[in-house]
Amino acid sequence: KDSIPDTRIPPSPAMALSGPDAPLTADPVGLPRWPAEKGVHDHLQYHLFFENFFVHVRVFCGTTMENTVVWTSDEAGNVKELVKILQPITQGPEDFCHLSHDEIDISDGPAGGVITCPKVGLEIKFQSQKDFRWLPGGQTSFPVIHRPWLKLQMTYDGKTMEGTGYSKRYWGIYGPHWGYRFIQTSNLPAPYVACWTADATFGLAKYNYFKLLKQDGTVVEAKSEDTYQQDADGYAYIDGQKYHAHVDPVGEWIHDYVSTDMITNSRMQLRYCKFTLTLPGGETVQGNALNERCFGAIA
Repeated sequence: KDSIPDTRIPPSPAMALSGPDAPLTADPVGLPRWPAEKGVHDHLQYHLFFENFFVHVRVFCGTTMENTVVWTSDEAGNVKELVKILQPITQGPEDFCHLSHDEIDISDGPAGGVITCPKVGLEIKFQSQKDFRWLPGGQTSFPVIHRPWLKLQMTYDGKTMEGTGYSKRYWGIYGPHWGYRFIQTSNLPAPYVACWTADATFGLAKYNYFKLLKQDGTVVEAKSEDTYQQDADGYAYIDGQKYHAHVDPVGEWIHDYVSTDMITNSRMQLRYCKFTLTLPGGETVQGNALNERCFGAIA
């Protein structure tokens, strides 16, 4: 029987020393197979922004549990859960991430990807414009893959819409305890595209970053020690100038990720929000964002 090739992203010498202050920028290559490494936490998420509509897709894999969810929100805060699967979904034979279940199919390869939820008539095609990778706090081998500029086409409820989005894939040992705050938007007006910022602790490792992506591909970013979050606000100081990201919640989805052995027991709060970024000098940039907060035990 033919063996499946190992497509895990190998840590390069540069990546072994590089955290969020020295990201590796790469052309899109798709995602590795699921799970990327046995016996560790693996996590895949998509934040998909359309005019007056938001779609969230997440696959959460602990060492003894797996959960997949798709939910939507409109501008009035009406949150609707389309898919909720409480058991593992199947990786296909491909050498990239292709997950299948009768309620959802996620194909994420080098040429782009598609998410299909056949029972609710949802299909979203996406293409990453640029990938960013670095080592999260506490990690020495497995980089996180950030894709803050996805171009989207969605067919849902008899309508076709275009949008922009974000995806993240990470895996490794992040516990036994973790806590983080994360603000992310991918529908900012020109000359900007996306902003994503986090304030986290994984195990005992501190982990902060602030990134602002422009349409020309350049990134305005803070050093790790110069950015932090408080509730609905993220702050960064770049070249002595203050940047302030603020979210106003619109819709909310909360879930307790709890394994039967209680090794994983984390509460996750996801909020679809209005987003305002105040730049140095007082100029503001507005869009929509996902605000993610999670605290607890993880394995």
